Amino acid sequence: MESRLFILILLIGSFGCQSNNHAELSKIDRLEAALATDPNPANRKALIAAYQDTIAANPTPQVVNAEFYNKLANLQIETKSFVAALQTLMQGIKEAPKSSDISEKVWLLGTIYDQHLQQPLVASIIKKLYAQQYESAKHAAVAKQFLNNSNTDLSEDITALGSSMYDDKTHRVDYQAANDYIRICELYALVRPQDSKSPEYLHKAGETARSVRTFPKAVALYDWIYNQYPNFEKSAQALFLKAFTYDNELGDKETAKVLYEEFLEKYPTDDFADDTKFLLANLGKNDDEIIKSFGQ
Repeated sequence: MESRLFILILLIGSFGCQSNNHAELSKIDRLEAALATDPNPANRKALIAAYQDTIAANPTPQVVNAEFYNKLANLQIETKSFVAALQTLMQGIKEAPKSSDISEKVWLLGTIYDQHLQQPLVASIIKKLYAQQYESAKHAAVAKQFLNNSNTDLSEDITALGSSMYDDKTHRVDYQAANDYIRICELYALVRPQDSKSPEYLHKAGETARSVRTFPKAVALYDWIYNQYPNFEKSAQALFLKAFTYDNELGDKETAKVLYEEFLEKYPTDDFADDTKFLLANLGKNDDEIIKSFGQ
């Protein structure tokens, strides 16, 4: 009896989700038709909001969301919301890296940098990545021609982008270049997850995120390395840096404690083990308390 009731509850829940999905899709159909008939700002704004709401309400993109990211990004481009469009496309690539239209998302990223943000270096990286990764895709011929006419290779361009983050005269970080570098490193790893360079690029992106004080992004990147590339030579360091960031930058001592302990359990002889023991023993103490403990 209990098992039958449980199955019934699941079926009702599933039917409710499907009904919600159908309602959302019907709303989008109506808004898309309204925009096609009358492309005014109000209709465009309403459709953008509907796409965003549908994506947020359906965390399984393979079922509902995959088709909406490109549409949403194109509408954001029409409204000159270029940074929002970049974020939309990256979210779509991250959530469904194996979707059938992944190459179109990558190409659209490059188009934004090339035609709307006037950043040829970033655009060139994306075009070259596209040419090498999607040899039979829609824009492959154009991408290959660009690649053949270039005097630099993909890795050189990524290195150049990383170097452009710092102004030698002012010794300041160019935050836009830093964010672009992080995005490119993520894109490389998403498109080429098995490439030996991917975890190294992610590690460099994590260092960059810390340098510009976007600590949640740094934590996400370290977590990505630790979970997806356990054999990478800096995987242990990624776990340590994740714990250290929670401890010193985010002020989450409880999470830091759990991560420090996980590090010591998994990597007891690592070069960072002694540092981890010290940080764990002094977790939550201020500088004066730590200094006093030396005398003891």
